[in-house]
Amino acid sequence: MTEKTDHKFWHEDGNIIYCVDGTLYKIHRYFLKGSSLGITLPRNKDSMDEGLTPDNPITLSGVEKSDFEALLEVLYQTPMAPSDALPIKILVSALEQASKWDFEEVARNISLNLQRREHKELNDLVAVIACCATHSSLFSKTFFLEMFYQICNHTGRFSSEFIADLNPHLLSAIMEGREIVREATTGKWLVTPPPWWRFQANIISRMPFGQSWDD
Repeated sequence: MTEKTDHKFWHEDGNIIYCVDGTLYKIHRYFLKGSSLGITLPRNKDSMDEGLTPDNPITLSGVEKSDFEALLEVLYQTPMAPSDALPIKILVSALEQASKWDFEEVARNISLNLQRREHKELNDLVAVIACCATHSSLFSKTFFLEMFYQICNHTGRFSSEFIADLNPHLLSAIMEGREIVREATTGKWLVTPPPWWRFQANIISRMPFGQSWDD
């Protein structure tokens, strides 16, 4: 059973209603222009009022509520230039959804935001590099290498959730990169990291998702 909830993405003047994970969202079609969310309405030919009333919303399966709200957060703020005030986690989730639903320009602008910002926290670094690996066409190889380099030299420890969620190819490469750092200092973290080329030659060139980069 679904019900309207008192949240920021129920707009009384909205003109399309979605249901995600039991929550109803009444939003404006304008923000969906050009995406696969906006060009397939109505989905049910036998129900022309689909998405127009709370009793007959368009149900999106396989979408987490938090991810959908992250996308709406960007769409309703400044999709052409996402705010630096938005947390990295929100931007990464929004980029995933923007790519899924063909918001091509929005996805591109989120990637530009992520590449412009400074990332220091290990969780942010990991989230961003995982996003790079999944959507390599939206990021430069130079940026990926910088993120990878920072992670390999970060003194923080990875949580079990990190190990469970990360792409196994990327996890393997990160662990090997961190081992290169340890190896160069006989088990201690470097003050001056090993040469940049070692990461390119020994790690990046072996990674299957790295083959799509041209720069």
